[in-house]
Amino acid sequence: MPFLNYKIRGQGLPVIFIHGFCETGEIWDSFVNGFSKNFQVITLDLPGFGLSELAKTNSSLQEIGNDLNAWVLEQRLKNPIVLGHSLGGYISLAMAEQMPSLYSAFGLIHSTSRADTDEKRLNRNKVMAFVKEHGVGTFVKSFVPGLYHHKDHPSIDFVHQIALKTPESTFLSYTAAMRDRPSNEKLIANFTKPILIVGGEKDPVIDIDSLREQAALNDLVSFHSLPEVGHMGMFEASSQLEEIVSNFVSIVGKT
Repeated sequence: MPFLNYKIRGQGLPVIFIHGFCETGEIWDSFVNGFSKNFQVITLDLPGFGLSELAKTNSSLQEIGNDLNAWVLEQRLKNPIVLGHSLGGYISLAMAEQMPSLYSAFGLIHSTSRADTDEKRLNRNKVMAFVKEHGVGTFVKSFVPGLYHHKDHPSIDFVHQIALKTPESTFLSYTAAMRDRPSNEKLIANFTKPILIVGGEKDPVIDIDSLREQAALNDLVSFHSLPEVGHMGMFEASSQLEEIVSNFVSIVGKT
């Protein structure tokens, strides 16, 4: 497997935090500070983002998930929990779908188990064409603020600076992979261990009502909605989200 950049902090039950599109593991740094006092926190750069290498530019999310499962096995993590933000949630689903026995739980944070609609697929094609013509920097200038409900949030510049570092090849590869990903609603319905689903009531990317419908598929789902929050709950509602995740991980650790 190509080089994967990651950080491990603390001791205890391993909790893997996977970042979203045009992000890196840095997105979690301030959010997970408290977690490392009670758990082993792992943050990483997905292949192609940050310092991690992308093996090939036409990888599917299933292939990325398979590579990360191999890495988890290599690290000999015991009963880890994997939590993914947005794109990271899609990959968390792929990881849990391929190796359900490996994880004690998984979670979607501003993410969905549903495949793209036809309209969403068409929009991703338009985004790819735009970036090929104008570059990643032009796109993320409006993309990053659009993720927030509060357009003056102080973290926007920090996230924007991370997004600007996304290589065009990585951007295009993952956009195509997200467009082509399958539905994982069956995994939500049939998973026999705890699942966390968290959404923002003002999220412009993931509809909160669709998350409620997915949460209803399985009694083992712990569902939470964040009021007045867009797609970036780790910044827009950091204390509330930290409490939700801490409680979830603590309960999983006791089972």
